[in-house]
Amino acid sequence: MKLFAFAACLLAISQLVGCWWYTTAGTSVVLNHDTGKSVLFEGNTTLRNRIAVTAVTYDKVASGMNRVNFQLASQVQKEIHLQYRIAWFNSEGMEIDGDSRTYRPLIVQGLDTVTVTGVANSPAAVTSRIRIREWDSSH
Repeated sequence: MKLFAFAACLLAISQLVGCWWYTTAGTSVVLNHDTGKSVLFEGNTTLRNRIAVTAVTYDKVASGMNRVNFQLASQVQKEIHLQYRIAWFNSEGMEIDGDSRTYRPLIVQGLDTVTVTGVANSPAAVTSRIRIREWDSSH
């Protein structure tokens, strides 16, 4: 009964804060219920404690396509080797051409903030999600 009460308390706190995360098969998903944004940390559940998405902004490029800027902030003092991929979704929430997007390497210095940018691959793309995973640069 105490475990149930503790779990209920955690759920209530997450609703007040507006963010919640869950982990499955080595992938952590951070959901922000206030904004509808989500970030996937793939392959390493501790990564969510090392890097944070601090801002997401959208604008349009000259061709009329949507562009997104994700601001990533390191939460640790040593550099982090990452790979990221930006996925685009249509108004129904379906991913657009997900197989064509490859992961790109990114090194974030300790306690530094970087911005990664992606341009939609279709005029139907209205929202996006960033997928982040650790990268072993020795390979």
